[in-house]
This record gives sequence, structure tokens and C-alpha cells, in this order.
Amino acid sequence: MQREALVLMIPAATAVGERQPLTRVIEAAMPAAPENTTLGRVEFRDGAPMIVQFNTRERPQRTFAVYVDPVSLAVLGTPDLLGRGDVMRSIQQLHEFLWLPPITGLKVVGWVGVAMTFMGISGLILWWPRGASWRNSFWLRRGAKGLRLHLDLHHVFGFWGSAILLILSISGLYLTFTETFSAVARATLPGEAGTAEPPPGFVQPHGPVDADAAVRLAATAVLDAKPFAIQLPEREGRPVVVYFEATGFGPTVPPILVTMDQQTSEVGYIDDPRVYSIRDQFMNWQYALHFGVGVSWLWKFLVFLSGLLPLLLAITGASIWWMKRRATRRVDAAEGVTAPAE
Repeated sequence: MQREALVLMIPAATAVGERQPLTRVIEAAMPAAPENTTLGRVEFRDGAPMIVQFNTRERPQRTFAVYVDPVSLAVLGTPDLLGRGDVMRSIQQLHEFLWLPPITGLKVVGWVGVAMTFMGISGLILWWPRGASWRNSFWLRRGAKGLRLHLDLHHVFGFWGSAILLILSISGLYLTFTETFSAVARATLPGEAGTAEPPPGFVQPHGPVDADAAVRLAATAVLDAKPFAIQLPEREGRPVVVYFEATGFGPTVPPILVTMDQQTSEVGYIDDPRVYSIRDQFMNWQYALHFGVGVSWLWKFLVFLSGLLPLLLAITGASIWWMKRRATRRVDAAEGVTAPAE
């Protein structure tokens, strides 16, 4: 959710009218750029300010963003890209490494993911209804109280949340044990490389291209996709890269890339994840699903709720154990009282 919160901090573009060419937007952003920087990436999305990014020349390289109204060309803001802050950085360290040294913490988190995967699968096996109890297995029973209420909460929320937790746990294994995960995927899934080519009827022009011409040309080289950014070369000899989002179903990460020579406009390479092999698409889905990048807001909301699920299952599980323990003690005490003396 942090990514969405940061997006809300970007200044709004309020001017109404036709969007100005990219070249003019870049010209408007230039005076606001710091010294000793080079033009980098330009993002343009409908209803949002254009983001013109400049890269520092020193290493490690930093990025400076200039927000420009795409209609009025007014500079809306010139902040550095927002950082996470100490609190969010600490939470990130907890999530990724459990506040341990990265090498050790990553392995520990990975094995926790293995345990969560095992618990999710075993929980589904234990939940599996028997006989005529199917109708009471998906929803809370009306009027349930005490032990029955805690059992229903544990079983029902465990079932509905298990799919999300399993997806997050398995994708977490990919991020933690990438080499092992990839080796298993290579051994079990088909991986023939797919190649992306311009569609029939594509006409390759010749001559230099500016940012606007590059986007128009790239848009004719891919189908069912919408451009949203362009990376301009920092120095001579580097290609122009135009980024696209697929307009159909599926994650938009990684984006579709079209590269071309700025001087000759020759399209050099098209990287389209939609033609990847089943194996590579499966791997891409792991990243997109785990981080909620390039997927719908509904999935992000469900992932957010799933973060609360382990706490709920832990509380209801402990309550069930405690209530059953108390009931067993009462039964034992009652049997001790009623048992005849020898």
C-alpha cells in the first residue's frame, strides 16, 4: 500500500485540453533540473502529470523528478523521488530479513515461507469437509458462540485466505530461493523461447527520431498495448526505449519494450512478455503477485487483508486449544468427583 500512498503525493495535473508533445514537456522541465544531470526517462499516463526524470552523473546514480502539467506545461513540483523513511525502512527490513544480517535473514525468511506453504496445504487437508458438512464449511454458522464460533472463524477464514497465503508463500520462495526455484521450474515447465516481431504491415521508416516520433513508431511495432514511458539515451550510441502496458488481462510487469536507434529510427529489439514461454510467464507472475505490481486494486486489497490472516488464525487457534483444554479439565474433574471410592 505504500506505493499507492506515494502516488497520492504527486501533484495533480488540472489543466484541460490537448496534451502537448513530449519534446515541449521536456523543454519545460529542463530549467527545473539540477546541474550535472542528464535526461533519462519520461512517463506519460492519462490524467496524470508527466514525470520527467533526470539522472545524476556521479555514482551511485540518483534520480531527480520534475512533474509537468501535460497541457499547460506548468512545472508542478521538483521533489526527489520519495524515500521510504526510517519507519517504513525498518518495517521493510523486518519483512525481508527479520532485522537480521541480510544473508542470514533472507534464508530464515525463506524457510518461514516453506513452513507457511506446508501449513497452508496441511490446513486445507484438515479443513476438507466430510459427509454432509459441506454446506457449513464456507460460511459462519448463524448464532455460533464460544468454541463453535472460534472453530468457524478458524476454518472459514482459513479456507478463504489459504489461496492467497499459498500464492504469497510460493512467490516468496521464488524471491528467496531464486536459483532453486528456477531450477525446479526449468525441469518441470516447458521453456521454449518466444520471439516478438513487428506485426504484418509494419513499415520501417528511416532517419532520426525525437521522443514523439519514437513513441509513434514504437506503437506500430506492437499490438494491443499502450505506451506509457520513454527512456532517452544518456549518450550517443545508446538506443531509445519505449515502454508499453498490455491492454488485455494479465500483469503489466515486466513492461513491453521496443528499442530503436535514435539516428536511423531502426527498430532493434522487441521484448514482449506475452510471447514468453510458459515457464518464464510463470516466473513473472510470481513477482507481480507477491508485490501487487501491475495487477488490479482488488488483488492488492486482498493481499493487504491476508497480512492480517495469520494473526487471526493464531488467535483463534490458541483460543480453540485453550477452550478444549478447559473443557477436558472440567470433564476430568467431574469424572474424579463421580468416580466411586475404592
